[in-house]
Amino acid sequence: MAADLTFTTAPPTVAPKAADLFAVIYREYALLARNRINLILSLAPMLMYLLLVNTSLSNLVGSISYRGEQLPFAVFLLPMVLAMSIVSASGTSGVALFQEELSGVATQLWSYPMRRSRFLLGKLLAGVSLVLGQSLLALGVAVVIFDLPFGAEGWAGLLVALTLAAIAFNGLYLAAAITITDFQTFMVGSNVSILVLVFSAPSMYTVDQMPVVLQWIAMVNPLTYAINGMRDAALFGFADAWVNLLVLAVIAVVTYAVAGRALLNRARNL
Repeated sequence: MAADLTFTTAPPTVAPKAADLFAVIYREYALLARNRINLILSLAPMLMYLLLVNTSLSNLVGSISYRGEQLPFAVFLLPMVLAMSIVSASGTSGVALFQEELSGVATQLWSYPMRRSRFLLGKLLAGVSLVLGQSLLALGVAVVIFDLPFGAEGWAGLLVALTLAAIAFNGLYLAAAITITDFQTFMVGSNVSILVLVFSAPSMYTVDQMPVVLQWIAMVNPLTYAINGMRDAALFGFADAWVNLLVLAVIAVVTYAVAGRALLNRARNL
């Protein structure tokens, strides 16, 4: 006597959002951390400025007057070094997007029903953590080399400003990488932008010491608000830095909105 056969069907299980997002973040970490050349290129300028330029100029200049306070020049220059680390590491995050396309990984990714929000959030968390990690490394080296006169509120303000700057510039370079379709154009623009952004901001001097033309450029330079935000938050607290921190928050919102919209168009063209 034949046994009865029963068949049951069930819809395929869908991966939870948290697991899906974790997979995106893991892939981003692997993409960013395994490319040692990009890591070295983003770390080298920051360490060279910190160990060579900062120490040399500090011995040469001694101290500088900033908003009525007499500061060691090494302390005044510290936000510039951190800002350079932020910009360099953010450029690395942008390069990773092109590496995905050149290797064919981007085509494979968008062959699956992956949400744009998860992709952007994964890039945000991985990219910002990389930027913050390199910047905190620079800050740790600075603590060992220099005597930083920051109180508890100053350290808290510096870390908040550093985090906002990392989010804003990671979004800025990500939006640029998604909008620009040519890899070489992005690489040239990314490398040139580091010098333009750093030296057209009040990094090694105050705004009133800059030529008039540079003062105008500094007003629209996003790195101005990152440097002033970190410097004012560390020295004077949140009350004196909130305008700069607000500008960084606005930059972050705008750049990620642009990146999200441009990402849809780019995914359709793969």
